[in-house]
Amino acid sequence: GRALCDLGSSISLMPLSFGKKWKIGKLDTTDTLEIVLADQSILCPSAIIKDVLVEIKDLVFPVDFVIIDIEEDADVPIILGRPFLATRRAV
Repeated sequence: GRALCDLGSSISLMPLSFGKKWKIGKLDTTDTLEIVLADQSILCPSAIIKDVLVEIKDLVFPVDFVIIDIEEDADVPIILGRPFLATRRAV
């Protein structure tokens, strides 16, 4: 499978379509957030889903997902930030 990991990032991203489809938490649209990408363009997320419990083996981690309105990609449904991937020893 394919994955995307930005080593300078500490956020986890998810397409808006998956956030609505999976119903893993409340889409909070009250927070204002801007993400500056490597090419210096600015991305304004649609919402945040806070404290999603992600289970790995016998451990459970709360993860905040930043929801962005981008095209859905079934091969890469979420982009996990570096701290989460380091926990999984993926980086």
